[in-house]
Formats: sequence, C-alpha cells, structure tokens
Amino acid sequence: MEELIILMNLELSIAIPDSLISEDKDLREKTVKVGMVGRACAIFKVQKIYIYKDHGDYERDFQIIKSLLEYMETPQYLRKKLFPKKEELKFVGILPPLRTPHHKLLKPLSQIKVGEFREGLVVKVKERLMVDVGLSSLIPLNGSANEGSRVTIRFTQSYPNLKCEIVDKSIINEYWGYEVKRGPVLSKLIKIVKPNLFIITSRWGKNINELWDELVREIKKSKSILIAFGSPKRGIKEILADEGFKPEDFTRFIINMFPNQGTETVRTEEALLGTLALINLAIISNR
Repeated sequence: MEELIILMNLELSIAIPDSLISEDKDLREKTVKVGMVGRACAIFKVQKIYIYKDHGDYERDFQIIKSLLEYMETPQYLRKKLFPKKEELKFVGILPPLRTPHHKLLKPLSQIKVGEFREGLVVKVKERLMVDVGLSSLIPLNGSANEGSRVTIRFTQSYPNLKCEIVDKSIINEYWGYEVKRGPVLSKLIKIVKPNLFIITSRWGKNINELWDELVREIKKSKSILIAFGSPKRGIKEILADEGFKPEDFTRFIINMFPNQGTETVRTEEALLGTLALINLAIISNR
C-alpha cells in the first residue's frame, strides 16, 4: 500500500500540440490517432494532458482532440448525459475503451460497499440533490453541489440506505483518469506548470541510455513530471525557436527515446507510447 501511495503522489503530465492531427485527412483518421493518445495515457497513468498552442490556426483540431480525449475518459454510463451530439464525436464508436478503475460496471445496489468510489452526475429530484452513478437508482447526496456537474463520490452508507458524499479524487489510491487542459504556447506552458522535472523528446537529444542513470535519480526526487512532444511537422527545437528559446533554456533532459530507429521519423502517437513506457520503467525502478 505504501508503494501505491508513493506512485499516486507523483503527477505525470504530457504536453502535445494542437496541430497533432493536422495532417490526417478526415475525421475518422483524426479519431483513430486521438484514441491512440488517450489509450497510451491511461496505460501509463498520465494525470494531465496539456494541449499547447502550435504556431498556426489549429483551433478546430484542438476542439476535436479535447472532445475526444474527454469523451474517452468519461465513464460509459455518463457519456450520453454529458456529451450532446456534435460533429467531432461522429466516430467515437471506434475509440478503444480505457478500462480504467473509474470506469465502473453496473452492479446490484446490495453489493455496494461503504467507502467505494464512483464517478457521477448531480441531478435534482423534488428539490433534493441526487447523484447518477450508473446504478439502477439515483443515490442521495450528503452536501451541496451544482446540478449537472460531474463529481467523484464516496459511499457513506450501505444498502438499503445508500448515501454518498463528494470527495477530491486525489484521495483515491488508484489511477482515476486524466484531465485535459488547454495551454498557451509551449514556452509559456512550461513556466505556468513549473514541473519538478521537464523532459523534451527529440531525435537531436542525447540517447536515452546515456542519460538513464541520471534520469532515474532525478525522477526519484520529483513530485511532478512534464513530458513535451513535438508536432507532425516540427520538433520541440523548432517550436521553441519560433518563441525565442532553446530546449536547453528549460531542461538538460533533452532525450532521444528511439536511438537506432529503423524509420526516418517517429510519429507523435508512437513517440508517446514508447516514451511513456520508458518513463514508467524509470519510475518503478525507484519505488
């Protein structure tokens, strides 16, 4: 249990550009790529996904990325209530399921235990606040909340007198999904987030094996990690150059995660999966 608490106290975040899907031909292809990103983030317990502003007009693509990632993260029983029909969700049926701990399945009310957590939607029934948590009946809420808001709840009484309270999901000692946040340009985002450890992925960086021991030691000291990824057209070095900076202005961890790669390029969604696998290995080697 102590090891689990330590792992959950480490905040792992990524930064991806709003131009991530700009080269994909149609909405279906864009949906597939975003699905790969969401799935990778869930596998490796990413807690925050920052979508930073690349140079150019990618507002439409930003809306698609944000909508799809948030849709994936939402438990299935809440999706129709929280997401009205809109164009960017046309192909959500091809998104891979996350199967994370907060995506609970339907179960009999009698099997609910005091202390169990679920995600829910606050509703009002005859002036009383209730929470829809994907069960056969609404659950009375102890406390106040805004009607229509998504909340994390903990059951405070057992069947047949089920009741719940709203809690901060930071108290839950298991992975409880990610948050999607809009960011400014990358240089400003780094200054706002102020991670203990900032990692830039770049084919022009030092090979991961050369930095491995130092990276493991640095992760051990860190409470927050932010990993930045480039766009389909440009790497972090070029993106920061447009903002008047060099990667070295922000971190010494400029890492080539794919030394001796067999392809000319590594796509962002591929880099994301491979990088997070390596960072996960570095994290667990410390715990």
